[in-house]
Amino acid sequence: MVVSYEFCTDASLHAWAAGVFRGAQLYLSKKQITADHERSRRERSVDILIEWSKNLKKEGSLARKIIECLSEDQCRDIFNQREVKVAKKHQILLDQLFPSTIEQVDGDVIQLTEAQSTELRWHAITYLNALEFTLVAWQYSVVDREIIEVQFSYLFSPADGHEVLKHFRKAAGGEDSFPAIELFTAHLIDKRKNQLIKKLNVA
Repeated sequence: MVVSYEFCTDASLHAWAAGVFRGAQLYLSKKQITADHERSRRERSVDILIEWSKNLKKEGSLARKIIECLSEDQCRDIFNQREVKVAKKHQILLDQLFPSTIEQVDGDVIQLTEAQSTELRWHAITYLNALEFTLVAWQYSVVDREIIEVQFSYLFSPADGHEVLKHFRKAAGGEDSFPAIELFTAHLIDKRKNQLIKKLNVA
């Protein structure tokens, strides 16, 4: 009985040790998989940022600056590729985008042709499509969400006049056309609101 009891004890200890070893292996394996996944998402984030930077052009930047300054009605005219009147204060930007082709209706108003509206529309749609593809990756956590939020939050800065072509997006269909962008801007608004509440220590 004593021999049998010692044999059972040794076997139990062996099984317990084997279980602990397997558990440790599974834990380390899961930890390694998680670390690899996080590294992969960070690398993907860097790749997206590099690609985004490559696609930024002077003409597109000028077009976005112009469109950000326009009203919802003006943006709707541009989206529909119609002639549109804009304030003369935008002439410096317009002259850079459309050199020697700007028509002044009177002292304070500039007339954009259908062709010029079409070009502005093309720049805006191209930009928003590229941003939408990027933010879809953010939405589904294909990339590191924090990295993307830090790097792209400057696009939504109302105090600086940047709202990711808000009026144009609305004219183009809003969340039906660019759902990831709408989600991203809403997320940033909520995040900044929560930070403000925390800063002010409001219950």
